[in-house]
Amino acid sequence: MGAAELLDTGVDDALQQALDYWQRLRGERNMPARKDLNPADIPRLLPKLMLADVSDPEADSKDPHIRFRLVGTEVVGRYGSELTGHRLSEIDYGSRADDVAALYRRAIDCAKPQFARIEFWQDHDRLIRTEHLLLPLSDDGTNVNMILVAVHWQ
Repeated sequence: MGAAELLDTGVDDALQQALDYWQRLRGERNMPARKDLNPADIPRLLPKLMLADVSDPEADSKDPHIRFRLVGTEVVGRYGSELTGHRLSEIDYGSRADDVAALYRRAIDCAKPQFARIEFWQDHDRLIRTEHLLLPLSDDGTNVNMILVAVHWQ
């Protein structure tokens, strides 16, 4: 898990496209704002995307206050249940829940893209392998108030 200024060549093409889109939108700023996103620009990526609200980003907690506003159809289908409206802490990441929360916390604290390959057992009988790319968004250019997440299922 780590910062994602550049992605490895082995990373799914959709994640690279999401990072390129985010970088194009931000221009000279630290990060783009939610209002900069235009779904019509990235129709192929939409099924793999999640959009998460960050509330109370200053909270001194390892569990960031994240609620998923939108979750793409591929993510819902592969995960096996609807995630829209759920908090990060409500999602079953098995034994990797703390690692996933730390990834979101880093995206909030660093205000830079974060990438991780995450493998976990869901319901103790289903192995899930994913690549997550977290792309922070900010309305004021400084504080992360949303995160655009691209997920690839392996």
